Amino acid sequence: MRLPENRISKLPKEILCRILSFLPTKEAVATSILSKRWIRLWISVPNLNFTNITINSIKSNNKFNESVYSVLASRDGAGYNLDSFHLDIQYVNHHFAYHRSFPHVVRWINVVVRRNLKHLNLNHDIDEPDTYDPERDAYLPQLPKSILTCRTLVSLKLCRFSVEGLLHVSKVEFGFPCLKTLHFDTIYFGFGRNFVLLLCGCPVLEDLQLLNSCHTLSSRDSEAIQMFQSLSLPKLTRAEIIESLWSHFPLKALSTVKSLSLDTLKLNTYDQTDDKDDEENPKQRTYIDIPIFHNLIHLKLNNSWKLVVKMLHHCPKLQSLELSKGSRYISVDDQENSVEEPELVPECVSSCLKTCAIRDIGGLESELILPTFILKNARILQTMKVWSGWMQKKSEIEEKLSPCRKASATCQLFVY
Repeated sequence: MRLPENRISKLPKEILCRILSFLPTKEAVATSILSKRWIRLWISVPNLNFTNITINSIKSNNKFNESVYSVLASRDGAGYNLDSFHLDIQYVNHHFAYHRSFPHVVRWINVVVRRNLKHLNLNHDIDEPDTYDPERDAYLPQLPKSILTCRTLVSLKLCRFSVEGLLHVSKVEFGFPCLKTLHFDTIYFGFGRNFVLLLCGCPVLEDLQLLNSCHTLSSRDSEAIQMFQSLSLPKLTRAEIIESLWSHFPLKALSTVKSLSLDTLKLNTYDQTDDKDDEENPKQRTYIDIPIFHNLIHLKLNNSWKLVVKMLHHCPKLQSLELSKGSRYISVDDQENSVEEPELVPECVSSCLKTCAIRDIGGLESELILPTFILKNARILQTMKVWSGWMQKKSEIEEKLSPCRKASATCQLFVY
């Protein structure tokens, strides 16, 4: 009986490598048993993807470490460049992560950045209630210096690292001239200057995400404060800055974005310093200047709503608005200040806003003023979606909002 012709193996090497690049590295390596042509084909694949990895024992940890070292050794010996390195590990025990895995991860990074790396994605998921404690940053691995001098990076996505040694990197060495995407999740900056210098080294940055990250600027570091306040990111089109302790971002640096997700605490903040004495200084309690967001189409604001309308006055082209109030940072003062109905209607509300979503409404009269205001003044609004923080309040909220006069005849109201 004649065997079917193996047409896939006859494809050009470039196409086969392209196909393998979509597979996890473990599966790509496994193709080496197919035939002689496939034995070393995976080595020339420009991507290394170690994703969906679960470490639940010393044995599984050692086995995975050995496999990564083997793959890196094989590729390093062949001298191929590397476009992408993606590492996504879930640890069932923090001991495996902190003491048996992180040291190896640092070594792997030091290897891959030498191969003209373009995309680096490192994520550690640790099964414990609260692994991030800024006061115990020793539990987070130090960010390898080699990353800070990898000038070929186009995207950098990091989770669970501390940045301490940036000050010791030469200004000639440091910089990300090609970096377009920067995502930080649970990143601890021991010195605010580190954070500022890092951002200043990203002149073509387009996508910025800061989640659960922390840095403080000392009031004595006037140079770093000045650099932060004058930060310019002219290519930025998307920014998300959520739950980033003390990372009160200069909004002027975000003014070019088309999509913005932000804690409203960043609109009403103190000086970006770590000096506790400044908290009693009334000069530090003034609102920071909000620039005009000429390109902004989608806006998501979290926490207090008391400055939402002020923000809307600076977004003339806004089409989509999302508001969320469920945060531990909300204070009684914030809720009281949201009672008064705005006197002026922002330009974007009357002429551009198409969709609005508001979450965590509790049913208080003061909480319904903002959605009512938008319904009454948004002339081309298509949908208004409201989520109640309590299921028993759903019908009550619906009864209060449904009769509301709507500026848009085609607007649909949904209450969940």
